[in-house]
Amino acid sequence: MNNKILLAAAVAVACGAPVAAMADANIYGQFRYSLNSMDADKGAGAALSGQDNVSLFGLKAESEGDGIKAFIHLQTGANADGDGASSTTTTYTDSAGDTVDVTNTTDGGRAFAQRFYFGGLKGGFGTVAYGRMSTSYKMVGFKMDPFYNLTHVGANGQLSKSLATYGLSAANNGFTDNALQYTSNAMAGVTVNVGLYVDDGDQDNHGTAAGVAYSKDGITAGVQFIASDASPTVAKLGVDNDAMRIHGGYKADSWSVDASFETVSSNAGADDKSYMFLVGKYNVSKETQIAMTIGTVGDDNNGADEGTGFTLGAFQTVAPKTQVYASYSTASLDNITTADSGADPSVFSLGAIHKF
Repeated sequence: MNNKILLAAAVAVACGAPVAAMADANIYGQFRYSLNSMDADKGAGAALSGQDNVSLFGLKAESEGDGIKAFIHLQTGANADGDGASSTTTTYTDSAGDTVDVTNTTDGGRAFAQRFYFGGLKGGFGTVAYGRMSTSYKMVGFKMDPFYNLTHVGANGQLSKSLATYGLSAANNGFTDNALQYTSNAMAGVTVNVGLYVDDGDQDNHGTAAGVAYSKDGITAGVQFIASDASPTVAKLGVDNDAMRIHGGYKADSWSVDASFETVSSNAGADDKSYMFLVGKYNVSKETQIAMTIGTVGDDNNGADEGTGFTLGAFQTVAPKTQVYASYSTASLDNITTADSGADPSVFSLGAIHKF
């Protein structure tokens, strides 16, 4: 009995399902690592560092009955650095002379740390899943962002070794617990999705989501909405916040463009924000791709992350499942004015991604 069957059997027992139901199991993984010249723009100059960019292991398994498939998907971190999630807080002075604390957190996690796990059913009715997973709202940004989980300027305007690129909101990060999501099958290129994110405490506070998307003949478009209640039931969205996204794109034979516009509103008295994210990709050849993103962040309260940034990178496939890449990411933050305080963070990276 090989390791794949043994692991599938263990998962099946944990889920209370017959071992035979998990026979079609697929174990996969990614090794993701980069060397980075990171300049936080705080007077110390560029520093060379090695970063794990969310290496991982995963298991997918499914079984098919009479027109219905049951599936599970689990993923765990496999951090080559072994240094766990980290959090740093930096104090800046904004254009009004006030001090602002910005916390930057990366979620690489220790090796074999929990990422997500969910199971569900799919068939003629669509797909329904429950567990800890990415929200439908997040997945739009995740699929659009060519630099997601690489070292770059992140969603909060600070250097990050993981998560979304600058120009996407924090709602594009993290995994949400107790998530129940449904997505319809496509009809004339149109799908609809809804989500319920359950607060299993003693309060009846739940997050909700809904969206509609179109994809046909290379054209994509859609609208997504997500809301968190008085407890933070949606990962990274914040207490009593909601987010709305309008997105679209076009894919040709050798190039593609995508755009996302988000508004994040607070019902708890905090400032509202807007995010614009533009992506262009060009396939120079079958093995070589160039990608660029431009992002802007607007803040009603002139926050520390307001500004404009871009990321440019080239990806070269050197083997069927192996890429090497070079990228440069920077942002100009409008409201950080004190000299050497981090107004223009930047990073140059050389890295590799191997999938197995």
